[in-house]
Amino acid sequence: MDATHFEQVFTYAWEHHTGKGSSALSVAYEPDGAGRPRRWLLLAALPDFSELLPFEDAAHAREFALAVLELPLTERFHEREVELYGTGPREERQAALTVGRDPADGFRAYFAYQSYYVFPGRDGLPGHTALGLEVVCEDVDVARAQAGARALLAALDGALDGAGPPTMAP
Repeated sequence: MDATHFEQVFTYAWEHHTGKGSSALSVAYEPDGAGRPRRWLLLAALPDFSELLPFEDAAHAREFALAVLELPLTERFHEREVELYGTGPREERQAALTVGRDPADGFRAYFAYQSYYVFPGRDGLPGHTALGLEVVCEDVDVARAQAGARALLAALDGALDGAGPPTMAP
């Protein structure tokens, strides 16, 4: 199986603030040989750079879908954070994905993704942490995001009952 093949289930894209392309948050699964999800992944993307981090399992991906579904349509405070972790060849990666409404900005709905790279110390030297990718949508269309979250939940339910998620039409 080609390790770069993913089936996207949830994608929320918006024009990057520079106007030079799109930013996106996307949840996808990497299928096994039978087309069932082997692992669930979050893609955070800017026009020129992106990164993938795995969810622990389908239940962890469900946390994100529920956070989006809990986002109120009315202007009131809401904030829910989903943490992700991954390991690279020389570093660990951590990220926080926040779904919320900002009371300091007219309760606009937002998605905010921030990753960090943690480099362990070696040979008696201390380790260090560095900022990674930041992807922010400051004006989420809640109804559109929730429609995508419902599709993600349906795919996750199919993965949990063994039937496999529905595939997206091209």
